[in-house]
Amino acid sequence: MTKGSAAGKGLIGKVIRFALPFVVSGGLLAWVLSGVDLRGVLHHLTPEIALWLTPTLILFLIVSLTLEAICLVWVISASHPFRNWIVAARIKAASYPLGLVNYALGAGATAVLLRRRAQMTLTEAAGAIFVIGLFDLGSLIACVLGGMAWLGTPNMGLRAGLIVLLGLLAIGGLGALRAPIPMGPIDRLRELEIFHDARTLPLSVLLKVAGVRLLFVGVFIVVVGITLKIFGVNVPVADLIVNTSILLLVGTLPIAVAGIGTGQVVFVALFESYAQEETLIAASLTLSFGMIVTRAAVGLAFAREFTAEALAAQTGEET
Repeated sequence: MTKGSAAGKGLIGKVIRFALPFVVSGGLLAWVLSGVDLRGVLHHLTPEIALWLTPTLILFLIVSLTLEAICLVWVISASHPFRNWIVAARIKAASYPLGLVNYALGAGATAVLLRRRAQMTLTEAAGAIFVIGLFDLGSLIACVLGGMAWLGTPNMGLRAGLIVLLGLLAIGGLGALRAPIPMGPIDRLRELEIFHDARTLPLSVLLKVAGVRLLFVGVFIVVVGITLKIFGVNVPVADLIVNTSILLLVGTLPIAVAGIGTGQVVFVALFESYAQEETLIAASLTLSFGMIVTRAAVGLAFAREFTAEALAAQTGEET
């Protein structure tokens, strides 16, 4: 195989990986909308809905960005001289547009910006983001299990078993990374730089991060509850906690753009016993596109963070 053909195949692979989420989103959204009365969906999309939901989304954006900045500073400042909450918030905001494409791209953008701003290696930055992501997963699992315990519904056994398994894997993985004993072949894996923060951060920092990430999930659950209420859908609190946490878990999968398509399929499946399909699709689409618009707007406002990073790199090379 020539270098040219190898490069061509590599480019094709990158294009496919980039385009796949858009294809999945478009296909699933078309499938969902094909089975409902579109006029029924559009009937729910009124100016009054936007009037109520817009301030909710703006407030959520402010609160969530603050919580993101707090976690970044707590994790990074444990090993690096980085304590600027404003810069952390700007970095996270700048990564929002790529995060809308999928979670991994957003995390990568955050790591790139942290590398320069916090004077970290790219792997160290990725490690900090990995720790926060691990507690995101843990918070979602905790909410699902807590909601199930509140509901007391044994008929969710399979779903609960899968969630428990995920929880045990997450806890076991963190425990293996932090275990103060030799673990043979696993030691080489534990020494990787990306696991440095997960392995060495003080327990007090981990507990604080866990609390903030749990609060983050709680705030999003409130936003979903308000959205449903605006559309006239009343969901018991326990069901809202469980279903929204599952919705967030699905949303982290890098198979769709900003959860479009997958979000609507899961949203309808989870809340179908509380409202008609047209109402749920309208609520889900309004929430999804509202999140996209607000986050994209903030991301564009702080896009110069990438320019600043590039200029700083150029200045460093010249000096």
